[in-house]
Amino acid sequence: MSRESTFSATLPSFRAGNAAYPLETAAGSPTRASIWAIIGVSLVVAGAFFVAEHSLDISLADAYTQTAEEMELAAGGGNTARRLTFLVLAAVGGVLLLTPRGSRLSIHGPLAAAIGAYLALCGASILWSIDPGMCLRRMMVLGCCVIFAAGLARRFTMHELCLMVVATIGPLVLVGLLAELRLGTFRPWSAGYRFSGSVHPNTQGMHLTMLGLAAWVLARTPETKHRGLFWAIFAATLVLGVLTKSRTGNAATLLAFGSVLVVHTSAHWKMSVGFAFSWLGLVGLWLLLLAGFDPLVDFRDALLLGRAEQSDTLSGRAYIWPIVLHYIGQRPWLGYGYESFWNPTHIDTISTELEWGLREAHNGYLEVLLSTGVIGLALAFAVVVAGLVTATRGLIARRDPAYGLALGMLVFGVFSSAMESGLVVVMLPPVLIGALLLKMALFADELLAPESTLHKSESHPTQAYNPHLLGSPPTGIAL
Repeated sequence: MSRESTFSATLPSFRAGNAAYPLETAAGSPTRASIWAIIGVSLVVAGAFFVAEHSLDISLADAYTQTAEEMELAAGGGNTARRLTFLVLAAVGGVLLLTPRGSRLSIHGPLAAAIGAYLALCGASILWSIDPGMCLRRMMVLGCCVIFAAGLARRFTMHELCLMVVATIGPLVLVGLLAELRLGTFRPWSAGYRFSGSVHPNTQGMHLTMLGLAAWVLARTPETKHRGLFWAIFAATLVLGVLTKSRTGNAATLLAFGSVLVVHTSAHWKMSVGFAFSWLGLVGLWLLLLAGFDPLVDFRDALLLGRAEQSDTLSGRAYIWPIVLHYIGQRPWLGYGYESFWNPTHIDTISTELEWGLREAHNGYLEVLLSTGVIGLALAFAVVVAGLVTATRGLIARRDPAYGLALGMLVFGVFSSAMESGLVVVMLPPVLIGALLLKMALFADELLAPESTLHKSESHPTQAYNPHLLGSPPTGIAL
């Protein structure tokens, strides 16, 4: 059976007379109005997060981060500009939710329930938070982001959300690159260089992964215009991603792209590519041995991207995690309240013990345990699992490549969170992932019959389209 017929067999269908026709996702090229909406919203979002999270001189900072004193001040109350940016995002989200143009409500039970339960637990955590004021401020920021993400999910299709990711993250990466060029810190030929742009290199790696996935998905979608441009963006993200020298981030990126390919390609293609890469790998290894390379030493240095120093302690994480686990053990089930643990007191205590500034656990799973405990981590896992299942069904049953962005970023998050906390705090990529999750949970793109089959059914009044003759669609898909 061919790949095309295999996909067709998995699609929901409607009947016109005795013939069954596959349904396809309404995800064609965006209209002119949608394009202008994407551009306008992207400019607002990029500007808001630039003010809230980015710094043009971060590449000059020691270890690309703040001092312990700066971390304590930020935890103590943040700044007015940051709070205003999130209010702007909430306003934009509210407008998008109220606009007449957009998707109808279509609830996907398991994913919607998991998201709702996790958000409810975060909101309720103010009742047991060790710092209710800090928890309330963080919850207000989270609420603004949820409203904004819901607005994006309702107004735009999955395909348009991929375009928005490129239009939002792309300019931020470009501005960071130009900042390094202006400061003279863009030196990829230097041994200790890491590309940071306007954020920490590990955070930049997360941005580049999402930008690369979105560009890759769009380049592989036949309906996309200017596909060559998206292939160029994809290639640039791979190069800059390697330059961040984020070891876990780059490994997780490869797994993210691989997971989408595994789901979205035929078995014959998988076997052919697997055989080709295995053969090339063996030939490459043989050539390296002939050239005198020591696989045990040289491959280790290559995998560590030239950052062999502190690799035995996981760049200090071996010192951080025992301390964090000690605090988790004191409040294991419900944690310290949503983003309430890293208050000025804990930052000062832990930074003094470690002798360097610290305001995160450098592990997404530990971060969730600190905030909402074992119960919160279980609900977060439920969101991820339901999201992975829904995104996989979207790729297979809907034949919509745009679902590859959601699938890839969830896979990236599962693996990168073992070493980083970026995907469980409020930043641009997690907010955009939230929009993808809410899209699948509440506003899934409708499945439409091919136009030719609709005309055919109209020519036979006795066999006209009847919604009661629709095959059973996946849960939550509105027809």
